[in-house]
Amino acid sequence: MDDSLRYPTDDFQLREIVAANADGIIVVDSDGRVRFLNPAAAGILGRRVDDLVGQIFGFPVLRGERAEIDLLHPDGASQVAEMRVVDTEWDGTPAQLISLRDITEHRRAQQALRDAEAFNWAILNSLTVHLAVLDANGMIIAVNESWCDFARANGDPELRYTGVGVNYFTVCQHAMGLDSEEGVITLDGMRAVLEGRLASFELEYPCHAPHEERWFVLRVVPLRGTRPGLVVSHTNVTEHRRLSEAAAEARMLRARLSEFERELRDLDVRSRERPQNKRPLAGGVLRQRLPDVFRQALKFYKQLLEESLRHRAQPDYAIELDPRELGEYLGNHDATARDVIEVHLASVRAASANAPQVKQQAYLEEGRLLVLELMGHLASYYRARLMTLLNEPGSPVSEQR
Repeated sequence: MDDSLRYPTDDFQLREIVAANADGIIVVDSDGRVRFLNPAAAGILGRRVDDLVGQIFGFPVLRGERAEIDLLHPDGASQVAEMRVVDTEWDGTPAQLISLRDITEHRRAQQALRDAEAFNWAILNSLTVHLAVLDANGMIIAVNESWCDFARANGDPELRYTGVGVNYFTVCQHAMGLDSEEGVITLDGMRAVLEGRLASFELEYPCHAPHEERWFVLRVVPLRGTRPGLVVSHTNVTEHRRLSEAAAEARMLRARLSEFERELRDLDVRSRERPQNKRPLAGGVLRQRLPDVFRQALKFYKQLLEESLRHRAQPDYAIELDPRELGEYLGNHDATARDVIEVHLASVRAASANAPQVKQQAYLEEGRLLVLELMGHLASYYRARLMTLLNEPGSPVSEQR
């Protein structure tokens, strides 16, 4: 046999090798007393070799078991060691060989990793966005609390169809009814992101509840890390959509307001040119000029709103009030397009006060149609008034006839 492969045969050589070992080595006899330990073991235990030899080891020793022990040094410092035990002999008598390895930094790194993961999940669970993580096969492997809360509140209390372990690709593939087209689009988008054909995928979709209309945006991005996958989020954009619709409505109303104002100014100018016109339009804001008339117009308009909403819910319901009457009433008191807008806004605010959100939305939608109709009736009233002036005896038009 090659000399370089021979193991040491004398006790001195063996002890020299053990003493130089980076792991702690301890020999304990059948009474639990330390018979030998190397400098590494003394350092891990925070004691001197001479102070430990002959003393009771002080820790439970179980053969074949791996254990982690927390050590407190005399100076107050602490360490964590991994301990393994095997049977051996020492000076011809049964003993146990204990190996100790300092894993303090490893334990700290593990704890730091756990703390970081807990912190990350605390952040994710604090978000109102519904988040799920999918693996490369579409299997849900993690979800945040918002995802779970929404699922439980919308027909999946046990998370059987949307929880961890469910294949989200299959859910989209088997979507039925109104959701079937969106399910196919979503599945194609997720696969495109997973395959790198798209950097991200977004889709706005309706998810209405019995008591309200809701809109969400689905967003899919790749899972960053060593394993392929996707992060899927659903964000409630109902309020944003309502604000956008309100802004669009405001722009439309401003445009129609400008249009009607131009028409009313033209009608007023043309009527003032008639010498037989005994009553040109009064100036000023109706609310300040005739507060009682303004209040009566508010009451009438609010009743129109209520009847219109009832008719929308019950098509057989006959509306008793006529917007044309309100248009004529406002025209008789020289109201302008801006007065109509003010009546509209004040009435919608009053009707919406303390009303459920779904009814507030209904007031806005119905009021948008009603205010335009009312402006049309007001303009028709002033056109008819001008035509009356033109047809009166002594006007150029009547003389030509």
